[in-house]
Parts: sequence; structure tokens; C-alpha cells
Amino acid sequence: MRYALIHANVWIGYDTDEILENQTVFINNEVIEKIVPDGASIPSDFQVVDLKGQYLLPGLINLHAHLFGTGKPSKTLGGGGSQKALMKFVHSPLGKPVIDKMVKEHALTALHSGVTTIRSSGDFVYSDVRIRDKINRDEILGPRLLVPGPAITCVGGHGDGTFAVTSNDPPTLASYVDENYNHHVDCIKICVTGGVMDAKVKGEPGVVKMNLEQVRAVCQRAHDYGYQVASHTESSQGIRIALEGGVDTIEHGSFLDDELIALFKERQSAFIVTTSPALPLARLSPEITKLNDLCVYNSEVVLKGMIDGAKKALANGIPVGLGTDESCPLVTAYNMWREIYYFHKFYDVSNAFALHTATLGNAKIIGLSEEIGSIEIGKCADLIVVKENPLEDLKRLKDIQMVMVRGHLIDKPTYQNLPQVDEWLDSLL
Repeated sequence: MRYALIHANVWIGYDTDEILENQTVFINNEVIEKIVPDGASIPSDFQVVDLKGQYLLPGLINLHAHLFGTGKPSKTLGGGGSQKALMKFVHSPLGKPVIDKMVKEHALTALHSGVTTIRSSGDFVYSDVRIRDKINRDEILGPRLLVPGPAITCVGGHGDGTFAVTSNDPPTLASYVDENYNHHVDCIKICVTGGVMDAKVKGEPGVVKMNLEQVRAVCQRAHDYGYQVASHTESSQGIRIALEGGVDTIEHGSFLDDELIALFKERQSAFIVTTSPALPLARLSPEITKLNDLCVYNSEVVLKGMIDGAKKALANGIPVGLGTDESCPLVTAYNMWREIYYFHKFYDVSNAFALHTATLGNAKIIGLSEEIGSIEIGKCADLIVVKENPLEDLKRLKDIQMVMVRGHLIDKPTYQNLPQVDEWLDSLL
């Protein structure tokens, strides 16, 4: 596990177009040991890997993903009998191994597409926790997983009946944090508002579900354990309650006013955009998405609110991060590159800033910037290789030639894609 990556064009991970050409990067076990111009002496116990002028980048970081779904559009998503039958199976002795197998496959797909760190956003019966533990025990070569276990919400909240545990009683909600702590989770996920799929009224995709007392109960207990709290929040009113209650990251987001900007700064919270589901659900034909008129309309509301809110956050120095919301319709495990491209296209940021956000910027938001997110001496060797300079065209990020995770090299990474989904999504580029 000692490598010398020679003839590398290195992008470090900062908000700059600067490329360090013709570099040799020394990897000693999991750590970046040295970065020097080509021609340096290479010890005999280092394996030489010639990148032949390809581009070496930090591994991508996805801050919002559910690992249990394929991303294929489905008529069963809205609930009803099919959903109840699914959940009964998930909680059965036969169901858990099936879910675990899917989570493992999707985590590995993400890794082979260049994502070396994933913060998941709510799971079924601690499936993500079990796969994370196998990765950490080196039973599986997978991405770094930060997992919250099941999400927490009130009765009727987003995820009730699927990936969330529910109660209206604040002490009981706090006890769910205790339960997740006992499963050794890495963070906590709550759902303050509803979403597109469970909205009842046009123009109201983010109806507030959790009240301030409930949010505070969860956040206080989570912070006692040292956990960050991420909240599914798709309306301005919901953002206000989430921030006042102590939430650390607002997932999806919405329009911001001066008061909300001040709250973000006071709480030192971050705004996590997830354009990958909102864009296709709003802009593709309902024949493809399998959504009714209500969901299509509300998807557009979410998309516009997220873009407007994130632009204001950026203009006011509020950290903005990126996640895909994998498992939503038309969001696959291998399309983090699309999220980065959308960030550049719809949020008016440079290619360099978009890529910086998906690497070092995301690492800062989750408190891991001293370990991952950039190619610097002493940091973990989470790296990707692409043929051509992605700072000139972010679509080049889909052409991953190599992946290194914690110093383990994957040459010629492969994964199974969904050609029809890719074709639909390519029409939005």
C-alpha cells in the first residue's frame, strides 16, 4: 500500500483553476506523504503508477444520499399498500439481508464513480450502519460512510412509515437519539417539513411538520453526544424552526430573507443543495417521472426556492454543500458528477468553485477538512483520476479512470449504469 503516482496533473482542492503539472504523489499506507515534481527518487518498496498526464483530484464527497434505492422512477413511491408491504418485508428476518445487499451495492457503485465519502440521510433498520461497520473492519473496500440511522420526525412527518421513526412527544423523540447513539451512528437526521411526494397542496411542498419544541429536544440530545443534526427542510418557515431549534445543516432548503440569513450565521449552519431530484422531477415529462400534476408543480417550487436560497447563502458567506439525494426518482448512485455540474449551471458558480464545494467545501461542513477533501501532505489518500481537465468541462468527471480510497487503489473502476435514466438526464444538460 505504498504508491508513487507519477506524471500527475494535480488539482489540490481549493477554489482555483491552478493545476500542478508533472507531479509525483507519494502514498504511504493511507496517507499522502509527499508531493514533488516528477524526477524524484522513488524507494523500491513503492509501487509506481504512471498517470501519463491525467488529472489527479480529491475524492468527491456526497453530503446527502439514501443508499437503499436504485433511482428508477416508481409508481409505488407515494405509499399505500405497496409501501406497507415493502416495510413489512424490510423489517422481517429475510428483508434485512436484502436491504443490506442493496446498500452495499449502491455504496460500491458510488465509490467506483468517484465518491469516496458519503453522508447518508436516513436508512431502513440500521442497514447503513451495518455496511459502514463492514467497511471500517476492512471486510468491504467501500467509501467512508457517515450514517445517522433512521431519521427522526413527528407523526405524519416526512419519512413516517418508511425511513423515519416518529412520535409527537419531545422526550420520546430525544430517546430516538439515544437509540441511534447505541447503534454508534455518526450524525442525526430529522425531517422538519414535508416534501414533494407527501404534499397535499400546490405551492406547499415544505409544510412544517415538527414544531420548535420537538426540534429542540432532538438537537439538544444530539449535541450532547457531539452529533451534527441535518434536517430535511423545504420551506422558509421550516428553515426558521429548524435553525431556531439548533439544526446544523439545512437539507434542500428554500427562499431566504434577511432574518434567515442572520439565523444561519448565528447558528453557523450550512445550506445543502440537492438539485439532482428536483430538476428532473420538475422539468421532465410526467410520463417519465410518473408524477401527478401536484408533484410536478411542487418540484418546480422546491427547485426555484433551493436555487434562490443557495445563491443568497453564497452571497452572504453561508457555507453551501452538495448532495444528490440518491434513491429519489432519477437519482442514481453514480451521478454525483451531475450534482456538481448542476451547481455550476444553475447557481452561477465557476467550475472550480463547484468542484471545490464537492470536495474541500463539503469536508469542512462535516468537520473532516483536516483529514479529507484536498490533496495535501498528511491527509488521507482519497483520490480520483480523470483523463482530461474537469475544470474546463465538469462533465469529464463521469470518466473516472482510477479511484483511491484510504490508500487502496482501484484501477479501472466499473459499475452498472441505467442507460435509459442517463438518456433522460442528459437531455437536461
